[in-house]
Amino acid sequence: MYHSLIITLISIITLLPSTYASDPETIPGFSVVWSDSFSGSSIDSSKWTTYTGSVYNKEQQKYTTSSSNCALSGSGTLLITPQKDSSGAWTSCKLESKPAFAADAGGQIIVQSRFKLGRPGAQLQGIWPAFWSLGQVMREGVGWPQCGEIDTFENINGSPLGLGTIHCGAACNDPTGLSQGIAFDYGNFHTWAHAIDLRSGDWTQQSITWYMDGQAYNFKKGSDVGDEAAWGALAQKAMYMQLNVAVGGEWPGNAAADTVSGADAGMEVLYVGVYKSN
Repeated sequence: MYHSLIITLISIITLLPSTYASDPETIPGFSVVWSDSFSGSSIDSSKWTTYTGSVYNKEQQKYTTSSSNCALSGSGTLLITPQKDSSGAWTSCKLESKPAFAADAGGQIIVQSRFKLGRPGAQLQGIWPAFWSLGQVMREGVGWPQCGEIDTFENINGSPLGLGTIHCGAACNDPTGLSQGIAFDYGNFHTWAHAIDLRSGDWTQQSITWYMDGQAYNFKKGSDVGDEAAWGALAQKAMYMQLNVAVGGEWPGNAAADTVSGADAGMEVLYVGVYKSN
């Protein structure tokens, strides 16, 4: 699956039109089981919860439901926009998918989104965009990192590096996690995905592969984690997706006085799609 899926995703990305096409691409051998292409005038509340709860990691922003932070563009995209007010206080947006998804036993699942980040060269100290998933058991009272976390994409401070990471506790070297990155550019759309392959009955040979524009940039097997329960939380249990732009925190550090706000620091999302193998 590792090599065949790379070829499939590369061929799909190569054929993408230059104009916006916000529907999830067709992937041979897979079917879309859930998606959002952000058409219409408002965020689909049957698919997403606009998060306004607690802030973690010593982040500076407050998450709101304001259209200045979370809105559809009217052109088939979602806009997540961090804002700074005259007092220096930050607000932003985080969306959580209402359903959670898992690969079927013996099957494969792909979680994918196409988006671009703000303005190249802008002062983005403290800006922390992410597309990631948490174990559904988090909603049932299991704490982090035992719930399992897969970061399909993270980036901090405007650096040209997108990171794919897993968190599952000591087996994942937490709180740092097991991570690998790939270079990318701000200001252009890229497709970010992670694919879980459970076709092996041996959990140590099951895998998670991360992609940018069809290029694999991280690969982890159960044997890399080495703990069957931790691997199960990551690869075998249902997870819900999140899209957000945080500001500040223990990892990126606080925003600077001249860190930009608005669209220059934001995320514009064409679609989110979940695929399962046929």
